[in-house]
Amino acid sequence: MINKDLKVAVLGAGAMGCLFGGLLAEKGLNVTLIDVWKEHVDAINKDGLKMDGHGGDRIIKVKATSDPASLDKVDAVIVMCKATALEQALNSIKNIIGDKTVFMSFQNGIGHEAIIQSIVGKEKVIGGTTTQASNILGPGHIMNHGALPSWIGEYEGGITDRITEIADTFTAHNLEMIAAEDVKKRKWMKLFALTAIGPLSAIFDLHHTDLYVNNKANDVSRGLGKEIILETREVALADGVNVSEDECLFMFNKIVDSMQTNKSSMAFDVQYKRKTEIDFISGAVSKIGEKHGIKTPLNDLMYKMIKVKEGMYS
Repeated sequence: MINKDLKVAVLGAGAMGCLFGGLLAEKGLNVTLIDVWKEHVDAINKDGLKMDGHGGDRIIKVKATSDPASLDKVDAVIVMCKATALEQALNSIKNIIGDKTVFMSFQNGIGHEAIIQSIVGKEKVIGGTTTQASNILGPGHIMNHGALPSWIGEYEGGITDRITEIADTFTAHNLEMIAAEDVKKRKWMKLFALTAIGPLSAIFDLHHTDLYVNNKANDVSRGLGKEIILETREVALADGVNVSEDECLFMFNKIVDSMQTNKSSMAFDVQYKRKTEIDFISGAVSKIGEKHGIKTPLNDLMYKMIKVKEGMYS
C-alpha cells in the first residue's frame, strides 16, 4: 500500500535525519528537513544535500527549514533530534500536526516514545528502530555508511494499516522499512548494540571496525561488548521482553560485520563537546535493572565513564 503523496517532516536534520530524509526525497517523496542549525539548513537549500558513500557521491534536492511555523500539516514526522532537545523540538512543530499525523522515533536508546506521547498524544506515536549509520561531514554534507534495514510497528504491538502504508511507502522510496509485530522488542535489540558500541566507541575514540575488527585485541573488545549485551539482556527479560541470546547479539554482529568505518553518535557527541544520550542507553538499562533488582555493573561503568567525559566540557 504505497502512498506517493505522503508528506513527511524530519525533526532533527543531523546525520541520520538527513540520511532518512535525503533517501526518501531522492526518490520523489515530499520531505522537509527541520533543524535549528541555520548554516546547515541554508547549505541544503542553496546547494542541495551532499551525500557521499554508499550509493555513490551525489547531491539530493530536499527542502529544509529552521522555521517550522512556516510549514503546513504533514502526514508523518520522523523524529531524529537528540533526546536532550526532544521536548523543545516537539513543542516547536505543533502547527504541522494534523488529526492523523503519525510520529515515529528512530532515536538511540529507549524512553523517547513516552515523552513524545505526553506532548502529541499516545494515539499518534508508533515505534521505530534502525541499523542505518551516517555522520556529518560539514554543513549540508553527510556520509552514508550502508544500506541496512529499519523497523516500525505499533508501540504496544501489532501491525495496522498505517504501519503497512508507511513501511511500503518508505521501502518504495529507497529506505528499507520493515513492518514489525513487536517493535518494542526490536528497540531493545537495537539497545543491546548501543550499550556495547556507543560508550566504547566514545571512550576509546574509535570507529566500529577499528574497535572490533582491525584491532590486535579484538577478541577482548568483542568479548567485552558481548558481556555488556548479555547483562542488558537480563534486564530486558526482567522487563518482560522475551529475547534469546542470538537475538540480542543480532544487531551488534550485523553492525560490526558490515565493517563500518563510522564512530558511534556518542563518540561524535563527545568529540564536539555535546551532551550525549547515555541516559537513554546505559543509564536507562541501569534504572530498569534497579527497578527489577538486577545488578548492572558493566552498564553502570559505561554510564559513569561517559559522565566523566561529559564533565570535561559540560
